[in-house]
Amino acid sequence: MVEEIEREAEKVLRELSQVLGEVDLEETYYVVEEINVTRNDENPDLDNEFIEISKKNAPRVDEEGYFITEVGRWVE
Repeated sequence: MVEEIEREAEKVLRELSQVLGEVDLEETYYVVEEINVTRNDENPDLDNEFIEISKKNAPRVDEEGYFITEVGRWVE
């Protein structure tokens, strides 16, 4: 069983290296003067359009507008 898994893993790695060998990669370098780039913390902007779209996509929303979620079915 272990030998079969090892053979399959080697096959997958071999095929992956062949496919990746055909990918044309181009590297991009960015020069930044600041090492730690931060932003000022301010009050967030509320985008009402985004909130409405999110509520339309949510499976359930309560009376106060909060999303109702559930634990994944795969979790016991």
